[in-house]
Amino acid sequence: MQQLDGRVAVVTGAGSGIGRATSVELARHGCRLALVDRDPDAAQQTAALLPAGAHASVHQVDVRDADRLAELPDEVVDLHGGVHVLMNNAGVTSAGRFEDESVDDLQWIMDINVWGVVLGCRAFLPHLLRADEAHIVNMSSMVGLLGLPHNVSYSLTKGAVRSFSEALRAELVTTRVGLTVVHPGAVRTNITEGARGSEADRLAQMGRSRLAPLAMRPPETVARKVVRAVQSGRPRLVVGPDAHLVSLWSRLAPGRSGLVGRLTNRLTD
Repeated sequence: MQQLDGRVAVVTGAGSGIGRATSVELARHGCRLALVDRDPDAAQQTAALLPAGAHASVHQVDVRDADRLAELPDEVVDLHGGVHVLMNNAGVTSAGRFEDESVDDLQWIMDINVWGVVLGCRAFLPHLLRADEAHIVNMSSMVGLLGLPHNVSYSLTKGAVRSFSEALRAELVTTRVGLTVVHPGAVRTNITEGARGSEADRLAQMGRSRLAPLAMRPPETVARKVVRAVQSGRPRLVVGPDAHLVSLWSRLAPGRSGLVGRLTNRLTD
């Protein structure tokens, strides 16, 4: 996109982490914000962090609710006059062996991480296509590039987001709507606190450990790169040395994630 100043950006999962940091960064570039989160208090806290003079609205939406998500575009257009940037960021995670995953947890992570992205794109695309220029940002992960053991359900959803985004971008290539799929590595967010799965407690403890700040990059780093990717129309964004290593491994040794599995099995057995 050539211009962000005065544009309208919709960010799901805007109440914390990458969603909050990207909302602040977009506001710094002059965007009007529609802050979407299932927790309206968290979204209001994000609104309070925006630069002075920024325009923002708060929308309580659980992306699992297809009917509520379908209502959102008209709500945003009525308040802001249009839509130019859509960031499908809301997401959750799970940790543990696939054999220990419940069907309910699999449905939960699919509904948020996959259907939240798909239905978000479906709801907003007609409005984005009417804009003089527009952009979609879909949040995948480094596990969307290479499925990792003990993260099977999370890898499933993020791999689906990657493939969906690549196919949708190809369909939109002759339009004025760009699309970036983002593959961050470990980022300091609260996603581990709400994790499900047999190893959820271990994952949450890792997120609270003293080493976490050293191993994880701040969400602001991802946010700055996301905004630059929107401005340049970059189709794929890989963020962090761990994500770049996974990307390299997926290209040089495809199908060899079993080596990682042997290591993680030793650590968790």
